[in-house]
Amino acid sequence: MPHTCASPSPHRTRTYYETRPLAPPRPPSHDEIARLAYSYWEQRGREGGSPWEDWFRAERELLARARRY
Repeated sequence: MPHTCASPSPHRTRTYYETRPLAPPRPPSHDEIARLAYSYWEQRGREGGSPWEDWFRAERELLARARRY
């Protein structure tokens, strides 16, 4: 069992609440965004829509996914 007294000690061991923060999420790659944006166009039957809107929607979705994990 780790030593968890309130007074600081030079030989105190780490406890479960003294962990390092998580690294920030990796931004999605160009290819990941392109694949997802393309899938939105395919879902619409390969008609209509805006490539820019698909791109930004895919980028937002992938960033949101990265933040969840």
